[in-house]
Amino acid sequence: MSAYNQEFNKDNTILRYLVVGMLAELSKKVYYYNQVDEDTLKKIEVPFFYSVSGNERFLLDNFMFDAEKAGKAIGDYEVVPRGVIQMNSMSINSDEQTNKFVRAEFVREWQGILKTFSLMTNFLPITIGFSVTVICSNNLEMLKVTEAIMSKLYKGTLFNCDLGMFRVNAAMSVPEDFSQERLFEWGLNDKKEFQVTFDMELRSFMPVFESGILLPEIDSITRQAIAANPNAAGVGQLRSDSNGNLGIYFGGVFQTFEFSNTDMRMAPTGKILWSNDGGNSTTEKEVGGPFSESKIDSSPITPEPDSSKVYRNAGGDEG
Repeated sequence: MSAYNQEFNKDNTILRYLVVGMLAELSKKVYYYNQVDEDTLKKIEVPFFYSVSGNERFLLDNFMFDAEKAGKAIGDYEVVPRGVIQMNSMSINSDEQTNKFVRAEFVREWQGILKTFSLMTNFLPITIGFSVTVICSNNLEMLKVTEAIMSKLYKGTLFNCDLGMFRVNAAMSVPEDFSQERLFEWGLNDKKEFQVTFDMELRSFMPVFESGILLPEIDSITRQAIAANPNAAGVGQLRSDSNGNLGIYFGGVFQTFEFSNTDMRMAPTGKILWSNDGGNSTTEKEVGGPFSESKIDSSPITPEPDSSKVYRNAGGDEG
């Protein structure tokens, strides 16, 4: 199996997809130039990272003791300038929601075969608030970073975010106010850091599937349905099987529809009309006819006609 098809815990979180998509959009977007000499300009890019913090024991184990064991140098090698974002809030914009549930189709790969399934999906409009801190080394660098942020990010930036099997639109916006922290007094052991801080909003959509199905459940129930009926054609839909088990099943809504017009002759007996309570004898009764029993089965794959193959230039039976 290739690494592309492997699944990890980080692949099951839609909110993480949105944060990663915003970091990817910020990557190499904010930059400025330094005058190296009279005829040379050097481009300085500002990378952005997500804030990850832990307790002191975790930091010592992972960044000091493990580094010494691996023979690595210990110290602070964080690049300057750099931007650090941290999620502060998240809210649902209920007033911006139009259709609560719409039919959406998705495609997943199973053993080299692309399968399409359809789910009623509610795209919730959400707003995620971030605090952004850009760390600089001097006052001039701080001014250049502020100017670059205003030029590149104000007021909104539109982009698409890949949520694993479909894309949604997203937009990030920066405010009109920027805070600049300048250090005018420090000691010999203090870091000489200048910071530009501002807030950022990410507005996008989070899909909510019918019956509250989560994103990791879609893969598992889809694979179970295909494994149970690998030759089924059509679009997979969420419904119950004959035993009442909810899942994604491919093919027509009625895979096998059996019907008979002899039910009138076999009227149930007893005071309560249960269908499995038995039937009246019909040997001496004439209640119509003739009677027939038949079945419609939509699960077999329908052969494609030759005219369809010629239309889509399939190249004969190989298409």
